[in-house]
Amino acid sequence: MSGTVLLARGGHIEFAESYGLANRESGERNTIDTKFNLASIPKMFTATCILQLVEAGAISLDDTLGMHLPGYPNRDAAERVTIAHMLLHRSGIGNYWQGLAELDGPHPESHRDYLPLFANIPLEHEPGSAFSYSNGGYVVLGLIIEAVTGKSYFEHVQQAVFDRAGMANTGNWRQDADVSNRAIPYMRSEEIPGEWIDCSSRLEPRGSAGGGAYSTAGDLHRYATALMRNRLLGPKMTRAFLQGRSETPVGRYGYGIIEQGLNGTCLLGHSGGHYGVACELMMFPELDTTFVVLTNGDVDAYWDTEAFMHEMIAGPTDKTRNYRFTQDLVDLTVRKGLEAGVTMCHANNDGRKAREGVVDLAAFKHIHRGQNAIGINLLQLNRAIHPNSDYAIYRLADGLRVTGRTAPAIDMYRTYLERVPGDADAEARIDELTKS
Repeated sequence: MSGTVLLARGGHIEFAESYGLANRESGERNTIDTKFNLASIPKMFTATCILQLVEAGAISLDDTLGMHLPGYPNRDAAERVTIAHMLLHRSGIGNYWQGLAELDGPHPESHRDYLPLFANIPLEHEPGSAFSYSNGGYVVLGLIIEAVTGKSYFEHVQQAVFDRAGMANTGNWRQDADVSNRAIPYMRSEEIPGEWIDCSSRLEPRGSAGGGAYSTAGDLHRYATALMRNRLLGPKMTRAFLQGRSETPVGRYGYGIIEQGLNGTCLLGHSGGHYGVACELMMFPELDTTFVVLTNGDVDAYWDTEAFMHEMIAGPTDKTRNYRFTQDLVDLTVRKGLEAGVTMCHANNDGRKAREGVVDLAAFKHIHRGQNAIGINLLQLNRAIHPNSDYAIYRLADGLRVTGRTAPAIDMYRTYLERVPGDADAEARIDELTKS
């Protein structure tokens, strides 16, 4: 675990602790005051700003995008997409990740700088007809906030949310700014086992209305308290905010918030994930309880913490049962070998399912530690228990390659190409290994 956790009942913090390193180069440790990148959690802050403007009568949830951004380059979106659609991720507006990856030049400095990366992409679906997670839609909400308030998004969210909630250690600081007590995001290197990669350069330079702010566990508790106590929105608008509205694979998505039912216990909040970032703000309104987990390492520590908290608050759920089953499967394979793991999985008859990503990350964690045979066994386990997964075959090829098993790696990439002909990455790997 590299990060911070906080558990509070009302305004009283019952547990707060930090683990691991904020900076692996200097040896600086994480503390309760460490500022972590929040990835997508700030969508809650953006939604709060939008609902404040609705409450003030400055905008309406039914307003179209074009009413506030008349120069928006996609006329179809401008005329048909509403503010509510964007809050709910039902706009059809696409994402900017591919455009950002292909960008030849400086990264966006302002919300308007993001528009060329996604605004002209045709809508993915009829607005309102389907859920499709869209960071682009939240960037547009940031532009609407700027158009209505006359301030930059960063200035407005500071005044309207952070200052009002007493979040003195929260901000949209640039990656290259000198900010004290800021955690560097890290991931285990798969190409060079044993090394940790500083992922700072893979994050956006300053973040946006879609995410990327920095905060502490204590400040997120202050935000949750201010929200629940109607200090950011009036009682009626707070109730509107704290409501799931659209069914998704991860719960009911509302206006920038996710509602889940855990054995009848209501969980509200938002998670966030990026390179070297995994975090979540959990609010249990019926129990007046808040839990925060912020990490700056690989995602497995976050998964462990999330499952533990869900079970502690509400008891085992289908999701946590599957996670625990996968952990047991990994542990057995580590101790007794591939055949034991496969047998255990096939003997399971109570409906629990192994999570492919959990096994995959465990495999590369062991390779990272120099336990190559165990790592390859786990990758082979994934292939055996997920026979229809092209991903499991490709990842086994990757594992064989990075552990120096060149001939089997080439064979496995070729097996993958039989299922996914023409994949450029696999062909490049074969070419690289053949030449070496």
